[in-house]
Amino acid sequence: MSALKNLSFQVSQGKEFPVESLSLEVFESRMGISFSPSLHFAKSSVEEKLRKKIEKLHRKGGLSRQQLWFGSYFKKEIEEGFLSDVVIRYIDPVFGYGVFANRDFKKMEFIAVYSGVVRKYARRDRENPYCFEYTLANGLKTPYTIDAQDVGGIGRYVNHSDHPNLLSALATIDFINYVILITSCPIPKGTQLCYDYGPDYWGKREKPQPLA
Repeated sequence: MSALKNLSFQVSQGKEFPVESLSLEVFESRMGISFSPSLHFAKSSVEEKLRKKIEKLHRKGGLSRQQLWFGSYFKKEIEEGFLSDVVIRYIDPVFGYGVFANRDFKKMEFIAVYSGVVRKYARRDRENPYCFEYTLANGLKTPYTIDAQDVGGIGRYVNHSDHPNLLSALATIDFINYVILITSCPIPKGTQLCYDYGPDYWGKREKPQPLA
């Protein structure tokens, strides 16, 4: 937590508003969340159960090369809670906030972990837009979700697009899976960052208008 206290967040209340540099305390107060760049587990038993399942999958060759490689390649950023050079900007009442590049990005740069509280999925989560399914391997579902509604990081502010410039991918470190957001193409400064939420997300919700 001591390292988090030194973070500075770039936030704007709109396109015509200046970018403010906010301390962690002010950012959390204004946004109404507890900021965390890492995963939290609702119960230690949840973490232990998932770790054992992922380790078992690994022994059977069930984890993809990609998720293992991403875990190794982005290990430092994931474990140290890297804060990418972005601006969180208010867009409108429909989209709320979005995340914008504060510099030019190259392809395959790390943006964020989709962080939050890992817990069992509940029926009420159909009304929670900040849930991201916790998967063990591509195509292998679990009854667990990452809930970023009250506790989360930069990833919770990244909007959906059918034409995304970010890729969401699994990264495995010490038999714990992380959903990471990385650039899928070069992105100029000032561009909104976005990824495809996927058909499961929109199967329960109405899609908003395309991003401008």
